[in-house]
Amino acid sequence: MGEVHRPNSGLRRIFDHITGGRLEWAPMPEVYNRIIIGEREYEYPAGADRFKQRMIEYFPDEAEAISRYVELVFAANRAAKPFFAQHSLPGPEAEEHYEALCAPFRAFSDRTVTEVLADFTANEELKTVLCGHFGDDSLTPDRASFAMHAMLIRHYIDGANFPIGGSGRIAETVSDVIRTAGGEVLIASEVASVLLDEHERACGVTMTDGRIFRAPVVISNAGALNTLTRLLPEGAARDERLVDACEKIGPSLTWVVLNIGLRGTADELGLQASNIWAHQGVSVDAQFAAYEADPEHRPMPAYFLTAASAKDPRWQDRHPGRSTIDIAGVTTWSLFEPFTGTERMRRGPKYEELKQRLSQELLDQVLRFHPKAEGAIEHMELATPLSFNHFLGRTHGDFMSLAHTPERFAQRGLGARTSIPGLFLSGQDVAAAGVSGAVVGGAVAASAVLGRDALADLPKADPTKEQSA
Repeated sequence: MGEVHRPNSGLRRIFDHITGGRLEWAPMPEVYNRIIIGEREYEYPAGADRFKQRMIEYFPDEAEAISRYVELVFAANRAAKPFFAQHSLPGPEAEEHYEALCAPFRAFSDRTVTEVLADFTANEELKTVLCGHFGDDSLTPDRASFAMHAMLIRHYIDGANFPIGGSGRIAETVSDVIRTAGGEVLIASEVASVLLDEHERACGVTMTDGRIFRAPVVISNAGALNTLTRLLPEGAARDERLVDACEKIGPSLTWVVLNIGLRGTADELGLQASNIWAHQGVSVDAQFAAYEADPEHRPMPAYFLTAASAKDPRWQDRHPGRSTIDIAGVTTWSLFEPFTGTERMRRGPKYEELKQRLSQELLDQVLRFHPKAEGAIEHMELATPLSFNHFLGRTHGDFMSLAHTPERFAQRGLGARTSIPGLFLSGQDVAAAGVSGAVVGGAVAASAVLGRDALADLPKADPTKEQSA
């Protein structure tokens, strides 16, 4: 996570509030991302000036283009806050203030990353480096909105951080706060439908096991399409135009993820805390297009490698003598679509062969960067797009939800409010991709429910702490 090392950043203040201040963060190394293109390596160092200078060192003839790029990244982010604030306003107010709040952001969101980069550089290697962690928004640059790309670059440009105790600490600390406030967190419990009263207002949910929970407000983080097409009772007055728009936007990219458990510490195995984004060659767009045309015979175009055990300072306290590596490869839904309708763990021999082939490809990349892992592996498990469908209620294996295209950010109805009174949307579809996007989506939803800027309710940290952080 970026930004959370600054006590007064909006993201840190949200996390402190929803976790009761109990979630701690460990800074990652100064070089938090390593971009690999073939055999060439490029580093992302923390700090906007250091980032810009490092890029200029790599591409001295592109100094003007790099400076312009960084300027655009910051300009797009300055326009983002009023854009998302508009998403929490009631219908008439949202329309009234749309141009004033959203037009500056739309100047960046209406164009793709590929289009914007082409304005100031023709250097394909530089473009690939700048798009090196395109997987963070799970869309290729020729389809991704430049605004989404800019928000991610800005999010990490001051450095990255890891939750001490592992990512599970986010759920643990948030759950504690919810329960302390009189709420409850249900696990392995599925909502069947939103409950509507005689006035067609949301008043609770019905579970698949028959239980009913009533509430004055219902907030769904299941995704816009899931909520509007699968959770509303038959005959409910859903927003058909928004449903059609979301279906046309489509899902984000699909991935396979290999989780590996190893014997040995991070130091013994030579694992690094920085992330690796490895690309087969220059041009993310071209590499992915070639793969999608023949996914049966071509390697995946890009991989993401990370080792949580090397990032968490308390890892060895919890798991002495053990480590983990996770590697994700970007793939295509067409490989997995033939197996839709099959049951988990019973998808047949052809599916198992596909999993074995992809697992071996990912393992080869792990051993390329972490050769000491060979012989130390004790467990491997592959998650496929069908795994995400099963556990996350998706239909095309995506876990970043709606694709972050220019068309997505142009949808006026895609906000926290729905056509059903009392029913609100939260999460990635309301704001943007990833954990930070989901958190901001939660703040937008809270603002819509409360009728005020929820962030204004959060106390600011002692400024002296921020200076020393």
